[in-house]
Amino acid sequence: MAPLLPLVALLACSPDQDVLDDTSPPEDTAPDPRFDALAAALEADLAASHALGLSVAVLEDGSVTYARGFGTRRIGEEVPPTPLTLFQIGSTTKQMTAASLLRAVESRAVRLDDTLATVLPDLAFAQDPTWSEQVTLHHLLTHQGAFYDWLPWAATSDDAELADTTYGAFGDFIFLLADPGVFWNYSNPNFVLAGLVAEVSDTQGRMWPDLVREDLFLPLGMDRTYLRRSEVAADGDYADSWGYGLDGIASETLGEVPLDQVPDPAWARPAGLVWTTPTQMLAWADFLMDGDPDVLSDALRAELTREQVNTLYYGDTAWYGYGLLVERAFLTPDASFAVRVWEHGGNTLSFTSAFYVLPDQDFALSILASGYGVDLTRSVEAALTTLVDLGEAGPPYAFPFDPEALDAHVGDYSDPWNVGDVRIGRTGDVLTIKMPLLGAYGYDVASELVPLSTDVWYVLIDQVPYDLTFVDDDDEGPSHWIRNRVFVAERLDDQRQAAGTAPTRERVAQALARGRSAALAPPWAAGRP
Repeated sequence: MAPLLPLVALLACSPDQDVLDDTSPPEDTAPDPRFDALAAALEADLAASHALGLSVAVLEDGSVTYARGFGTRRIGEEVPPTPLTLFQIGSTTKQMTAASLLRAVESRAVRLDDTLATVLPDLAFAQDPTWSEQVTLHHLLTHQGAFYDWLPWAATSDDAELADTTYGAFGDFIFLLADPGVFWNYSNPNFVLAGLVAEVSDTQGRMWPDLVREDLFLPLGMDRTYLRRSEVAADGDYADSWGYGLDGIASETLGEVPLDQVPDPAWARPAGLVWTTPTQMLAWADFLMDGDPDVLSDALRAELTREQVNTLYYGDTAWYGYGLLVERAFLTPDASFAVRVWEHGGNTLSFTSAFYVLPDQDFALSILASGYGVDLTRSVEAALTTLVDLGEAGPPYAFPFDPEALDAHVGDYSDPWNVGDVRIGRTGDVLTIKMPLLGAYGYDVASELVPLSTDVWYVLIDQVPYDLTFVDDDDEGPSHWIRNRVFVAERLDDQRQAAGTAPTRERVAQALARGRSAALAPPWAAGRP
């Protein structure tokens, strides 16, 4: 990685300056020591990554008080990005997709309890025709659709592909990992379908990138927020990046990624392909906190940040709204703070985003990095603990662990789609695991699970951690499901899933490779793809 370059100046007069009233500090403002800890953390996170650069903005009481860029904007140049440089935000996009669908709900074109069979009647699932009658729009917006997490990164950028791929390759290939609505399980197709529903519900017949820009972004002053790579190129002030470019996807080769190598599959746009700046993201934060009835009614805006479903990761503290994590506390390794937090990270194949809103403190933070899988935890912690009055620090979160409850997890499970049989045993206070199909295919599966809590554990497959959550449908009796983002096993005693084809070696490899990227950090952490 190129050496870290000096910070750019604070924001000067620019197109972004009018995003919020009184957002930009004057150009000649002296550096404020309040932000020293954040700047140091940003420099450290950048230095620890392969990212070319990053950009940050802070919102306090309705005004942008800090906005700076670090590192390098373009490959082979020594020019740093600015807070006006465009980055991709990955899955931070999902809350915007949710808002676009809620506009269709507000217009009464659709209802949240409508099923896919109602709103997309031409959508057929080859694996099971009944799925479209089971999955509702509420399921989509809360990651309860149970879809296998599939994204065709090398697909075409033609707008029509959002519909064409859904009705074609997606419907032919996709399968459900569990019953819809049983539990939260992160999956990008939920929001791709939400975007398509918004598109087909639009009375003006617009393509999804246009209706989102015209109905959400422009009314909020987010005039430099785009969905298409061609729009980013025309804008001109964008960041190159590091990760998987188009040429590197098939070969699984990481490296520098110029703009023309950034994947731009139209089918994936509603799940995570917005391009924007950190200051424009703060306009979105302002909308989440204060609203704009011309964009969305206050009642439906509140649904974005309402506790819709428990993620099951941190007891009762980590919930999901519509495209946003809705948390009851901010947790660090050393302390916990009882404050409300709305947040969602994001990864594309070469960009990373962290987005945090503390509504009761009127505070928001956007950090955008031009690298794949950048760990921004240190910077987020520095920002929130030094700039926000979080109240009295409590003890670190203690994961509950009850040895007497472990017998509920013991038993034989099966995933007919991805990893085959999963056998859970117990030795003392440790759960053991056998995955015979993976062993037959040459994978090394550690025999003992690593506990995080009573219900959340890690299995090491070829030394890579994959999180496993034991889920009981009704909180009584034995666990019924073992949940992972890319594979779900159901207890054989009462298996209700339709039998899938026997998982092939290629199917296992694809699933584990997809899960590996999610396992680099806990699935509840910022930076989720």
